[in-house]
Amino acid sequence: MNTDALPEGRSSLQKVILVATVVSGFAAAYLMYRRGESLGSIAKQTITNPVGSLVSEVKNSV
Repeated sequence: MNTDALPEGRSSLQKVILVATVVSGFAAAYLMYRRGESLGSIAKQTITNPVGSLVSEVKNSV
């Protein structure tokens, strides 16, 4: 059994999750900026919960 494959797969998955989180934070920040929110509010929401911020912004725009 090859035990070296498990950590490599896990680290790749962690990288994908990290990139997806960062991208969702940028997208949420952009949508909030277009809506006219203050930069402090944008930073606070996207840093504490980037995915949740994106979900709420998408709900607001639809």
